[in-house]
Amino acid sequence: MSYFSQAYNLIRYVLAGDGQVGLRKSQVGALHATSAHFTLQERPAVIVLPTGAGKTAVLMLTPYMLRASRTLIITQSRFVRDQITQDYKALRTLKLVQALPEDLPPPAIFENKKTICSIEEWETFRQYDAVIALPNSASPAYKQIPSPPRDLFDLVLIDEAHHSTAPTWNALMDAFPYARCVLFTATPFRRDGKEIKGKYAGWLTKRIN
Repeated sequence: MSYFSQAYNLIRYVLAGDGQVGLRKSQVGALHATSAHFTLQERPAVIVLPTGAGKTAVLMLTPYMLRASRTLIITQSRFVRDQITQDYKALRTLKLVQALPEDLPPPAIFENKKTICSIEEWETFRQYDAVIALPNSASPAYKQIPSPPRDLFDLVLIDEAHHSTAPTWNALMDAFPYARCVLFTATPFRRDGKEIKGKYAGWLTKRIN
């Protein structure tokens, strides 16, 4: 049984308020919307949360809720990649909001900082619970990056999903046809009119505490 599956029953949806530290209503709503989506749908789920609503915590809790075997997290910048990696390695935010117990060990996390140049490099990711990468280091849309094993990840999480219409991001999502995919964004509409590939599962236009 995977790490995330083992921890599934430990998730707590403690609501913040009246001096109580916990998840915001918008975060709980987004998590339940994602879960409901995959009871009926196989296509990617799009979760829209406004800036300041705690999108990253929702992203980090999603593999637990969906009992993922192995998760790929794609983000747009080295700063965000590093931020998510360090938070995940300590489970700092999820323990702070009481979503996970204090004594739960963190998942095995790998922060991919270099271009993947071989199938063997892809295969090394099987030892981790979650891998965090940028498109320019992992997307098979680039000639130097080989296509990954199709079964390597069963969950793909896309941060700042308004970038996902780019060929490099699309190629990563298409590389794992058996994986569930969740796309997170605060800005679902693009000036060029291109649509995010997926079904809108949760949409909040303002922060709800």
